[in-house]
Amino acid sequence: MNRDIDTRSLARKCGMPYIDIENEIPDRRCVELLKEVFAKNYSSLPVRFLNGGVLVAIGDPMQKELVETLTFHMGKKVYPALADKEAILKAIHTVYSNPSSVAANDKDIKETEDVNRESRIISVLSNKGGVGKTHVSTNIAKIIADTGKKVLLIDADLGNADISNKLALFPDYTLYDFLLGDVSLEEMIEHTSYGFDLVGGSSGEFKLANINYVQRSKFIRGFRKISKNYDFTIFDLSAGISSVVMDFALASDEIITITTPQDIIAGYACIKASFQRFKHIEDKLCQKVEFYEPRKVYKPWIVMNQVSDLKQGLFLYNRICQTADERINNMESLYAVKPEYLGGIIYDRETFKKAEMQRKPLTVLSPRCNSAQCLTYVGKNITENPDFRTYNQELKTGFGRFGMIFGLE
Repeated sequence: MNRDIDTRSLARKCGMPYIDIENEIPDRRCVELLKEVFAKNYSSLPVRFLNGGVLVAIGDPMQKELVETLTFHMGKKVYPALADKEAILKAIHTVYSNPSSVAANDKDIKETEDVNRESRIISVLSNKGGVGKTHVSTNIAKIIADTGKKVLLIDADLGNADISNKLALFPDYTLYDFLLGDVSLEEMIEHTSYGFDLVGGSSGEFKLANINYVQRSKFIRGFRKISKNYDFTIFDLSAGISSVVMDFALASDEIITITTPQDIIAGYACIKASFQRFKHIEDKLCQKVEFYEPRKVYKPWIVMNQVSDLKQGLFLYNRICQTADERINNMESLYAVKPEYLGGIIYDRETFKKAEMQRKPLTVLSPRCNSAQCLTYVGKNITENPDFRTYNQELKTGFGRFGMIFGLE
């Protein structure tokens, strides 16, 4: 009782509303907007929708960046209300361990199912252009869609978007229209004949290539929200290692770095740059968020494109890991980078050129060629749980390919 009085008094002193969290039944849809690990780390619990945002019980009014952090994670405006910290932690344990303890109406069933979708956001990046990043993004979107998953591909190469051109798809609206506030997220989504949905980018817009922090936050929050309607959301990011690119990438669940044998040094530099940004963000969260437990291992995925054979791809991947251990991990006391291998893609110049000329994904135009087989392996590997992905990549030849033709395998 004394804690309750003290918290009310502190709320008045800080000019904040007070909420008695012990007598609240949180809305299930709100709770599911914030992962349990973040609720615990931030001592915060979403309670109910309010004025287009979410009322969130917080335990510490002095964490000045907490509202911004919660807004980022939840994709909605946050209205903070002070509550007793111990009561919040107790409520967090109750509502996340026992979902039936939170409120839901029959009319919300469909929306709840969408929230419960195990969606994954994947960013595809590279340190330089010309390594096949857009080809890989487009083809893996198609392959994943072929498995029955719902996929959204976003051309987030801000200022130099190329997916629409490569596929001869020209959406009515692009990211430029969204950032200007002219269209909603839903209006931007275009259905394609390849089974995945597309949000097109814009080319030649200097403003897009140099968006400010507010626009960047709007973009990330918006697409984290809409990604909940998909099993996989794939961001084809700009080439390079700018802070904008790194922030988009690190806001994703997984990062795929595309590199080639000719650009292996640039590929390693991309991994190193994203690791440095990863460290910076974790350190900042440790400073600003009480009881935050930093992620100590950064695990980017590597796709080795344009290899002469599969052994070359695996060899070069091992070289990257060795270099990362020698030049990064041996000098770090708290953090580490542990690249993982997603697969190699054999280069077939003529087939890729043909696909570009006909403006179709290579896996549609020549599904049985070696390059398409490699892309199919990478795409299906992504659909696996990250802990169970393998390096057992093989090409089908002879009778194996005959079986593919007639649907025997």
